[in-house]
Amino acid sequence: MRHQWTDLPTVVRDLIAERCGTVTGVAVPDSGEIAEFTAALDTATGHLFVKAARLDSPNLWMARKEAQAAPAVKGIGAGLLWQREVGGWLVTAFEFVPGRHADLSPGSSDLPLIAGTLAGLADKLTPAPALRTFSLAQRWTGSALWPEIAAADGLTPWQAAHLDALTVLESRVSEAVVGDTLAHTDMTGSNILVDGARVRVIDWSWPAPAAAWVDTASLLPRLIAAGHTVAQAHRWATKVPPYAVADPAKVASLAVVIAARWQLRAIRDGGTWASLSAAAEAWVAGLLPISSSRKSLPRGRRR
Repeated sequence: MRHQWTDLPTVVRDLIAERCGTVTGVAVPDSGEIAEFTAALDTATGHLFVKAARLDSPNLWMARKEAQAAPAVKGIGAGLLWQREVGGWLVTAFEFVPGRHADLSPGSSDLPLIAGTLAGLADKLTPAPALRTFSLAQRWTGSALWPEIAAADGLTPWQAAHLDALTVLESRVSEAVVGDTLAHTDMTGSNILVDGARVRVIDWSWPAPAAAWVDTASLLPRLIAAGHTVAQAHRWATKVPPYAVADPAKVASLAVVIAARWQLRAIRDGGTWASLSAAAEAWVAGLLPISSSRKSLPRGRRR
């Protein structure tokens, strides 16, 4: 449950005031699901962004991972100021990053800036800085979500008609995403802040070594959900060099896993996940004919 400033234990608020001075303003964002408390704070020593998570929270590892990743993504993400445990809470303070959430809609002036940022990320974060974290290939080894969706009677008609192909491509994802670039793995418009001509990528809670094209590819269904056609989204992505040379069959494996994860969220939570799932399905549908025609892709075993 998302907490407000006054919901925090006194010891947590006192720690922040001790480190930063009197808090004079609190702005709680309307996005984000990881920490119990996140807010931009005005303090006696300036602006900062604070996240607080209970030590018994199942998402605590993400808070620790974001702090570990901060030095590696300095200048790209939000700089880490400090992190402390107090009163059963983990409190993390980051520099305040100005800007607005990226506009992913067709014709947005943000899109060329984002493409340039993704290209720069791939260059800066290859080889991947040493972090104690699983690679994306390890994270998704043994992924078998489509049979789970089928068993829950959650397939759309198109998914049901292509279940065999989806299952095979999913079984190959751990090989498809292997790489030596530190990927964000949770690219969304709300995790990309635009301030004039500068773009920053925040919330590095899921960093993982992966193929250099992964973050660009994972934005495609977001663009489709924002109004792009599949072809338009693909044309935009080819402006990022690692994606432009990516094997379509490998991209398709990533796409079917993202589509499966979003379909499960749509089944469970509905709302915006339903439209995101539909966008991911459209993306996969555009990739399946390409991936199935690649002779370099070996026949996979069904799980």
